[in-house]
Amino acid sequence: MSPPPFHFCYHCGHHKLETVSYRQSRCPACGYSQFVTPIPAAVALVLDSEDRLLLMRRAHEPGFGKLGLPGGVIDPAESAELACARETLEETGINLPASGYTYIGTCCNRYPFQGYTWPTLDILFFARTENFDAAHAVDGEASEIVAVPLAEVVLEELAFPTHGEAVEKLRAWLAYDPR
Repeated sequence: MSPPPFHFCYHCGHHKLETVSYRQSRCPACGYSQFVTPIPAAVALVLDSEDRLLLMRRAHEPGFGKLGLPGGVIDPAESAELACARETLEETGINLPASGYTYIGTCCNRYPFQGYTWPTLDILFFARTENFDAAHAVDGEASEIVAVPLAEVVLEELAFPTHGEAVEKLRAWLAYDPR
């Protein structure tokens, strides 16, 4: 595992930090410690009335060209449900209210960004919509929108192992609560 991505002390600005562990750096000048902690991200699992899962073909790395679930980092002062609704709209054009998302679980992910692989905590939400008629590939986010029957989603075709884990969690959750 690579050392933490910090290059200077956030407290005093010192330019050389000591790596204490894979998640901690300490400033030798002032003793301040900086930690890598999981970044919260919201992930949407949206089904239509035919039990098809909304997927998008990723238009950027990581996972360029692979299928993925709508989702992304939660903005400051934003609830996870609101982030889920915002990301789904931004990435697929599907506009569902935050209140339409139901929490189903979490997954621990690792997301390469700006030269470092960040730990993320993917917070999974389920929602239903009548159809995907409004769905469209959003420039820079998706090159294609794909609707696949939930039972036929091939987990190995997904951009991240955690997206496969999310689909499995949804399948198990629906077996107990088939909303």
